Amino acid sequence: MGLGSYFKAEPAPPLPADPPPRRPSHRPSISLHAPHDEKVPPAAVMELHPPGPKFTAGPPSIAVSSKSSASGFLDDIKHEVMVNYLYQQQCSMLWVGDGSGEIEGVLLRKTRGQYMACPPQLGQSPFAVACTALNVQCAMTVNSRVIKTFLQWSPDAVDVPLMNGLRVQILPTVNDLPRARKHQFAAFIASDGLLVVWDDDALNLMARAKIIESELMELVWNSGQAMDEEEGEGGEDAEYEIDEESGEIKPEARPVHLQNSVLVSLTLLLVVASLGAAWRQIAIEIAIDGSYVRLGLVALFPIQVFFSLFFAQVIVGCLAQIFGPIRQLTINSKFFSARPPRRLQSAVLPHITIQCPVYKEGLNAVILPTVKSIKQAMSTYELQGGSANMFINDDGLQLISEEERDARIEFYADNSIGWVARPKHGEDGFVRKGKFKKASNMNFGLMISCKVEERLQLIKRPADWSQSDEALAYEQALKEVLEENGRAWADGNIRVGDYILLIDSDTRVPTDCILDSVSEMEQSPDVGIMQFSSGVMQVVHTYFENGITFFTDLIYTAIRYTVSNGDVAPFCRPQRYPSMVCHSAGCLPG
Repeated sequence: MGLGSYFKAEPAPPLPADPPPRRPSHRPSISLHAPHDEKVPPAAVMELHPPGPKFTAGPPSIAVSSKSSASGFLDDIKHEVMVNYLYQQQCSMLWVGDGSGEIEGVLLRKTRGQYMACPPQLGQSPFAVACTALNVQCAMTVNSRVIKTFLQWSPDAVDVPLMNGLRVQILPTVNDLPRARKHQFAAFIASDGLLVVWDDDALNLMARAKIIESELMELVWNSGQAMDEEEGEGGEDAEYEIDEESGEIKPEARPVHLQNSVLVSLTLLLVVASLGAAWRQIAIEIAIDGSYVRLGLVALFPIQVFFSLFFAQVIVGCLAQIFGPIRQLTINSKFFSARPPRRLQSAVLPHITIQCPVYKEGLNAVILPTVKSIKQAMSTYELQGGSANMFINDDGLQLISEEERDARIEFYADNSIGWVARPKHGEDGFVRKGKFKKASNMNFGLMISCKVEERLQLIKRPADWSQSDEALAYEQALKEVLEENGRAWADGNIRVGDYILLIDSDTRVPTDCILDSVSEMEQSPDVGIMQFSSGVMQVVHTYFENGITFFTDLIYTAIRYTVSNGDVAPFCRPQRYPSMVCHSAGCLPG
């Protein structure tokens, strides 16, 4: 028995059918239609229309039509219950100052650009306008004495430190909220002494606010004790060699291991010995019968070497792992990193771009879990002081159905994902090169991004140039590039940062992995590509899948063992082995 059965006696009047929206060909737009005879619930429904996808050439428009009256009525009840519940929890935690609703309260998004507010008057506040521009799923203010006291005693602070080295941004006013680092999911407003938290799931909103407040209190209360403990443990930190001229920490000395050279020599020795035994047998037979026809088997020598090298290497490698040393797997060498680097402590960390190629994978089954995993890692990195953006190269956007296309574009917009889609193979002479076509897909996306950067470099920026000016200049440059190309579709932030993290559409990454990767690259200026050791993601755990997983893990283990022995690291398929690529100028030697 569902919730809908309670409302069958009084169904809402049907809505008049709207004429189908016309589809402009230049860019997708958002069309939100509210029911004309819908009653306004106690929690005010605020309808603010942010600009749709800014400069997208080619894809059809998105028309979000009104649902049936019954479905819309249930949706209103669901959102009203949730927004009132969150406001009730907010009041029970004493996180509301005056209750006027001018800036304090809860916002919950119904559709893009349409929010439900509690108290109702919050819907017309600058806070609501800022949250709509930021395009968050739900947001809440926290007004507590702990936060006010900290902000009053730190008027010049630019961020608030938390536990484990995390930092939450401080914004001057609520009007600066649209330019906040969205993936931090929180921001302090200095002018009002408030904490603003937002989340993709309304059920996580209260927990996030509690964690930030409790960690702030714990950090302040234990700050003196922590300093005393650090002074008492002064000799336990790792020692680093300091450059006397620059004052910076010298890069770690990475030795070249020669174990792999020994193993390769033993492999060749085994191959030569086995082939020599075969030749010896041929010589004995020739000596007996005097026939030299058997010498023709010598011509097969290259083929025999080609096929026997792998098996000989497997035998030698297995014996080496059983009886040989394995210490090289636990230390850093020229091509292998077993220990995490010293983390960067600078105030400004490099900007990271996560580039991901997709095709016709399912949005909810494949792309959504990957984006969720990446956003958690991006959130951690932004809380550590860095910045990141996600760049998707969608090779199936111009091939899938209109409904799936609209859902993907809406999903990218809701998650602040920049994307580029190229035309299908053979359209107007366009050729998608390659076998799997992932590399050419990513190169096409990078080509559009580079053309945008070339136009931005031509702009002269005065001294009073602001982030808003930069955003407007970027939008204009992207529009010009798309109009010039004529076939590409793109939207969102497609600019590339200092480093590019290459992943696949079904990749899962650890929550705290980006800072270690950036630190490794920054402390190794001669490294251009760093590839991560990955595992196998299982879904159904069947007999066949378990067998494939076991075989794949053996390959990963063999690669790690060989590289740690001193072999040159192979640049394997980056879509299956996540890789960090240096993009900033001067990062590659020569």
